[in-house]
Amino acid sequence: MNTSASEAVAADDSSKTSSAAETVGASGEKTAAAPRISVKTNLVSVMIPTFNRPVLFEMALNSALMQDYPQVEVLVCDNSTNNETERRIQKYLSDPRLTYKRNRDAKTKEENFAPFEEMAHGEYLQWLMDDDILADKKLSKMMDVFLTRDNVSLVTSQRMVIDIDTNPKQQIKFPFPVKAPYTIYPAEFVVWLCLRESHNAFGEPTTYLFRRRDLTHHYWRAESKGLKVISDVAMGVEVLEKGDFAIFKEPLSFFRRHEGQEGQQKDVILLSRIEWDMLIREYLERKVFPLEYSDYLFFLEKNVNEYERSLFTFNPIANRRVSSAMWDRYTAFIAEARKKLNR
Repeated sequence: MNTSASEAVAADDSSKTSSAAETVGASGEKTAAAPRISVKTNLVSVMIPTFNRPVLFEMALNSALMQDYPQVEVLVCDNSTNNETERRIQKYLSDPRLTYKRNRDAKTKEENFAPFEEMAHGEYLQWLMDDDILADKKLSKMMDVFLTRDNVSLVTSQRMVIDIDTNPKQQIKFPFPVKAPYTIYPAEFVVWLCLRESHNAFGEPTTYLFRRRDLTHHYWRAESKGLKVISDVAMGVEVLEKGDFAIFKEPLSFFRRHEGQEGQQKDVILLSRIEWDMLIREYLERKVFPLEYSDYLFFLEKNVNEYERSLFTFNPIANRRVSSAMWDRYTAFIAEARKKLNR
C-alpha cells in the first residue's frame, strides 16, 4: 500500500468539459441544461460560502490558502449583510488561486451556494463551511489516495470538533478500526453501516473530498436530492456508488460546533430523522447496495426508541424551541414506523 503523502504533483495541462445534462420535468417539459464547465485535471476547487462570520471566515480562508497541494483554486461567495468580510479579504486577493464573489443579491443560503456550479473548475471538489477549518496538508494527503488508488471514490478522515474559540472538544471516530495513515473500506459496508445505523460515516461537507463527476445531486443549492439536513450523507452515499471509501486516522478537518448553527436547532434535529427515513427507503427501492428490509426495521426501531426516551425533550408543549408543524411531521413519521414494526 502506497501511503506516502503526496509530493508536489503538477496537474497536466489537459482539461475536459463536463457535458451539459438536459433535464426533463415531471410533465415532460425540458428545463435549462446544466452549464458546460471546463474541468481541469487534478485541480481541487475549495468552495467557501460565507454569511456574516468575518472572523471565523478568515480562519477558514487561511486554512485553505495554507494547503501545500499545488493545484488548488479557492472560491468564496459572500452574501453578508455588512462589508466586514469584504474588507478582511482584500489583503488576500493578490493570491492568484483566490476568486471572490461579493454576492449581494443572494437573499438565501441556496442563492449564495449557486454560483459555485460555474465558478468551480476542479476535477475534485472540497467544500469548506465558513466556520470550519482544514488541517495542514489535508488536500495533499487526500489527493495522494486518489492518485494512487483507482478504486476509491471518496476520501475522508476522522474529525475533530472545536468550539467557538477553536478549542478542541471531541474527536469523532469511525466506529470500526482505522489504521494510520488511512484505511480503505468497501463502499457496500460503509453504506450499510451509514443507513442502518443512521450514522454519518462521511463527516460534514468540510470533511471529505470527491471527484466532481462521481456526483449528480450536487450541493449547489445547499441541498442534495431535496434533503437539506443530511445532504452531506446523501452526497457521500451517492459518491460511493462509484467506488470505495478511504478514511484517515488523523483528523484532517475541524468542525466547529456552536449555538449559531442550524444543526443545533431542535427542528433541524427532528427533520434529520425524517430525511434519514427518505434516504434509506430510496436505496432499499433502488437496490444499489446490499441493504435488507430487516435493516430498515432496525432503523425504525432505533427511532421509535429514541422518540419514547426523548418525548419530553422534543415535545413543543414542554419545550417551545420546537415548532408545532415539525412536531406533527415527526410524530406522523413515528406513527408510521410503529405500524411497520407492529407496535
